Amino acid sequence: MDLFSYIETNVFCIVVLVVLLVALRTSLSRLTNQTILTHVFLMIIAMLVLDTVKAALNGVAFPGSDVFTCIMASIFHVISVMLYFQWLRFVGYNMQLRFWRDRRMMSLFALPGVVAIALVAGSIKFGWVWSVDENNVISHGPYYLLFVACCSVYMVFACILAGYRIPIKRYFADRVLYISLALFGLLPLLGLCCECTPSSPPYSVYAMVIAALFVFLEMQSRMISTDPLTKLNNRNQLNSFLDSKIGQYTENRKVYLFVLDLDKFKGINDNFGHSEGDSALNMVADVLKRVCGPLGCFISRFGGDEFNLVAFLANDAEADALRTSIKEDLARTSASLPYSLTVSIGYARSLGRKESVMDLFSRADEALFAEKKARE
Repeated sequence: MDLFSYIETNVFCIVVLVVLLVALRTSLSRLTNQTILTHVFLMIIAMLVLDTVKAALNGVAFPGSDVFTCIMASIFHVISVMLYFQWLRFVGYNMQLRFWRDRRMMSLFALPGVVAIALVAGSIKFGWVWSVDENNVISHGPYYLLFVACCSVYMVFACILAGYRIPIKRYFADRVLYISLALFGLLPLLGLCCECTPSSPPYSVYAMVIAALFVFLEMQSRMISTDPLTKLNNRNQLNSFLDSKIGQYTENRKVYLFVLDLDKFKGINDNFGHSEGDSALNMVADVLKRVCGPLGCFISRFGGDEFNLVAFLANDAEADALRTSIKEDLARTSASLPYSLTVSIGYARSLGRKESVMDLFSRADEALFAEKKARE
């Protein structure tokens, strides 16, 4: 690739990322995953800018060029380490894993990055990762592969975390998200394999741009169709799904609509705070994913403390069994909480195209109110 094409490609990638960054800052809710992804985009942009300057000045000697190039290379490699580490955090957050909040675990994960940054620092004097000759040409140092290995730890671990969930049935609804998260780890690794010399195009960074675009598009899609707190489907998705399935039933596969409502939820917010209320909602969402996900059910948060479930069951006995399973799992999961976390559940079996979605909701709501009244 000639210098002009090299720089042109870098500039194009920078423009794409800037557009994504602007869209990210203006269209998504102010959530933690947005903040981390913003940092990722900014780091990739910084790496592309530094690489563009390095390519333009490579082999061009001028007073102080060796110091200038050394500073640029140091910043470039430090940012790359921070980028890979941030991506691991992003994967952990989106998969709702707890390790990224555990300081002890994150300190352990930071060790490869500390080694990599130490190698960068040593390169300034000893040329461990890179060196600059009298003609201002950069070449790889003897520990370059060790540096790459330290960075690759984060990409490999991100691939494993996201990749192992892809074939699991209970995570089917989030499969596209996990594929995009795994690709962000896999594609840069493949790009690193193509960077044979310091003058090679930054294929790993280009791969990050492609993966970042994929992740951004998936996040945009999920924001349209997903409840931002619980990551379940939202009301619009429920209505669309139910409308498409309401007439699809056979002798052993009937459409059941479940309506779930948290008992005394206002008391949780009033006595323990809204943050604890959000945690309670997430706990219910996790129970529904765990119990109903393997059955191929459609799970959604309707709003407030109400959830909905569309299940394909043979008869009311199976519906009663599913309702019992949800309540028992929630009881076990919430046993250590300082308050009682229970749900009331009503359901109705679809009559097919003989009734509207609204009518089906009304019958399920009536069953819900009947259960609540029976428990008073």
